[in-house]
Amino acid sequence: MRRTRVWFRVAALLVLLVICCQPASAAPAWQVVLLHPSSELETSALGVSGASAVGYVRDFSGVARPALWANSSLPITLPGPADTWALGIDGTTIVGQARVTVDAVVWQGEMHNLAVLEPSGVSSSSALAVFGATEVGSMVIGGAPHAAAWAGSAETVRDIHPVVAWGSALRAIDATGEAGDLIPVVHGSTHAALWQGTAESVVDLHPEGAYSSGARAIANGRQGGYVQYERDGPAHAALWSGTPDSYVDLTPSFVWTAGINGMDGGVQAGVGVPTGSSGFHALVWFGSADSCLDLHSFLSSDYTKSEARAVDIDEFGTIRVVGYAYNENYYLPNGTYYPRNEAMMWVLVPEPSSLAALAAGLAGLAGVRPRRRR
Repeated sequence: MRRTRVWFRVAALLVLLVICCQPASAAPAWQVVLLHPSSELETSALGVSGASAVGYVRDFSGVARPALWANSSLPITLPGPADTWALGIDGTTIVGQARVTVDAVVWQGEMHNLAVLEPSGVSSSSALAVFGATEVGSMVIGGAPHAAAWAGSAETVRDIHPVVAWGSALRAIDATGEAGDLIPVVHGSTHAALWQGTAESVVDLHPEGAYSSGARAIANGRQGGYVQYERDGPAHAALWSGTPDSYVDLTPSFVWTAGINGMDGGVQAGVGVPTGSSGFHALVWFGSADSCLDLHSFLSSDYTKSEARAVDIDEFGTIRVVGYAYNENYYLPNGTYYPRNEAMMWVLVPEPSSLAALAAGLAGLAGVRPRRRR
């Protein structure tokens, strides 16, 4: 769910050109960073901003707590009730959900001050993404989910649910809009959708002939997610450019089902199931089906499943993908077999020669001030 400003859009494009134009022997290598500490039972990373990741940790008593990893260090537990997850991050603002009370929450500033975003009259809510001073997600009113946006407090909530749909939710945000889902009729299938800050601005991205679709990410005027043509059929990794006719299928040939969870610049992160397998794998794309890379291939054989949930490209061109991997060879200290999810980060750092080429390209952008992103 990543969001970039203008300077980073240009920088990210330069990074991708530098990486993709290198000969294979000079291509930089992905590094795997295990974020899971031995003191926790289970962990997942669900959002990323620069070198910081957020998600949750579950201790050996079974209690889950929101977590922040800064510079791949041991996780910091964020304030909040038990079983609260952090789902998205932009700089020092983090959003998530208190899962017991089903309340949208936000942590703000270096001290991670917690605020509940759920307004009165709402039965449940969730904050899924943040960009600058705006948090987005959904809230349930009268039994139906409504797309919602906040500015740091419950009192600032805006209901941007379109009247043409029964239900809606926002799942990603950047400077070019908000991406999410519509549910046209009660018990109906979802449609991927794009907003520009108001209920009236919504665009239904659902391709003609599809059964279901959803938008999970947004970056640089493009939206990522999935399209499904049959109720019980495979999902196709999807990329749109603001209209249903712009849909591009990014499903690579080596998987039979796939979807995009996060985007930044020209990079997409998500998940797919390889042909002939039942285990899902973390994937990363660079704008086309042929560019898809199986990040699971960099893990040890202890991990049988993995998923990429978010991606970030920083101002130096470093690409960070976060998610989790399923360790099927773990035993509790008492000897009990206990397979579990462990938070993961995959990092691609440009080689020095790549950085030199990037610096040359960025020199022409000296008059454009860089700004931090989610």
